[in-house]
Amino acid sequence: MANNTSEREHMPIADLLYPSTEKRAALKKRRIEIEEKLPCDYLNDLMTESVSAMICRRNPQNVMRLFREFNCDKEVAQYRLDAFEDIQNHPKLSPVMYKIIRTMLDGERKNVRNMDSPDTFSQLGACIEVLDAYISCMEQLHEFYMSEGQGLNSLAFRGMFACFEERFNSEDFADMKRDIAELKEALSEKIRCVTIAINFDQEMRPIAAGIVDYSNKPAGEKPSVFDRLFYRNSARPDTYVMGKMRTNRPNEDGFVNEADKALFGELEKITSQYIGRLAGALKAYDRLTFEHMSAIEDQLDIYDGLAALAENAQARGVKMCRPTLYDDRERNADIRKLYDICFYAKVAAANSKLKGDELIVRNDISMDESGRFFILTGANNGGKTTFTRAVGLCFLMAQTGFYVPAESCELSICDFIYTHFPREEETGINSSRFTAEIKQLKTISDTITSNSLLLMNESIQSTTPKECTEIAAELVRIFCIIGVRGIFATHLTDLGYMCDEIAADPDCRSKPDSIIAEVDEESGRRLYRIRHGLPSKTSRAADVFDKFGINIEEIRGRQGR
Repeated sequence: MANNTSEREHMPIADLLYPSTEKRAALKKRRIEIEEKLPCDYLNDLMTESVSAMICRRNPQNVMRLFREFNCDKEVAQYRLDAFEDIQNHPKLSPVMYKIIRTMLDGERKNVRNMDSPDTFSQLGACIEVLDAYISCMEQLHEFYMSEGQGLNSLAFRGMFACFEERFNSEDFADMKRDIAELKEALSEKIRCVTIAINFDQEMRPIAAGIVDYSNKPAGEKPSVFDRLFYRNSARPDTYVMGKMRTNRPNEDGFVNEADKALFGELEKITSQYIGRLAGALKAYDRLTFEHMSAIEDQLDIYDGLAALAENAQARGVKMCRPTLYDDRERNADIRKLYDICFYAKVAAANSKLKGDELIVRNDISMDESGRFFILTGANNGGKTTFTRAVGLCFLMAQTGFYVPAESCELSICDFIYTHFPREEETGINSSRFTAEIKQLKTISDTITSNSLLLMNESIQSTTPKECTEIAAELVRIFCIIGVRGIFATHLTDLGYMCDEIAADPDCRSKPDSIIAEVDEESGRRLYRIRHGLPSKTSRAADVFDKFGINIEEIRGRQGR
């Protein structure tokens, strides 16, 4: 029960990420269960921290939390996609909300809730300033809703404005507006000056002081030299205020504050009315909390950052699109002109002039009855890892409720993304590494389902080539029998020729298919295009050796000198 209470306390008055408290609680529970029971390598292998930072630089951990939930609820994803499109379609929405939220948060930081019984005019003035700003914010929200609210399509933003409109139209808010207006009028008109009498002893030491009169008109100020020269004959009061007591900062000895406090107390008959009105105004204000507005700001940051990312991509000649999501049992996917958002950001930062296909190569992938598990082979540095990661990020972003880096995207929801991306320093014949690798794949096979997505990158590289191929083929057969969708990027070219044999297994539920990363046959130049086809017998490692390796003819020449 305590946990539920804590969760409610930190929820915004209108939730822009979750359609209900039940959905929020379910995904929080899912996040915890995933961290306890499933291998979460996808977070590192898909470079989710980099993606989170692209979307939300101020608080990328808020995006990471969504990625860790691994949402499989189509309703939640649609709720977020609709909210994002409201941000896109209403350019004024985000700026208006940020302005309002920050004004309210600035007021919250002044801690006016603890000033329901102010004992100085300074405190009273601070409270009135904050509440007056809050009233202005509510009026601006209402004005925006009246002008553009009918065009909002998302349940998220319609729900948020419904909360604010309910508050705006409440009796509490009407009472607050009246009380604050009267307080401002009273402070500006009722007391503009007071007359203070001071008694001195025989040595002219002040021994007593008190207010003898007050007025709604300020006492006269001492005329300037300009006034004395040009308005010599104008009527002037006989007494002048010789200097200002209040400055922007209290005196170091605190006398300004003490004088303020004493004056406030002396005028108790009047100020007691102010305090009563202020208490009523704070009652209406108290339903809004710092945590509520901070939560809305954090959620807005995510949508606003995603909108900026999509807008920048569009300006560079590539697109991000709204994914169409289907139930998981279909196990299909059709993604067109897909690209890796991480690689795109790196290339775009390095060259500000490139656009479209010159900037980044985009590829298609379909997962259906003709092929759901792909053996991806091709030359070294040919884009296999980048493409594999792009597919994983597309699924993850789509199910989170984000636009995806592609021109079109339709996919059946997967229940989890399993990844196995051994690092370069972990490859090569090594019995202990091979044992660890097999244990990792065993963990995956024990929990993976036919609705899962599996991405493997250069897995099974820690024993002899012949054994690697045999074991990899057996693993592909196992995952195809389970019915997994996935990609296995590998240098084991023989696997591509074994797809028909594996597909002939009567228990096979996901048909394997061979795809390749293209290379220009004459020059060996990497084209980074992925297409269906059987692998080349070579991974073009010789090309890499020729470019970066040892030139034998050069060695002969050096030795002959």
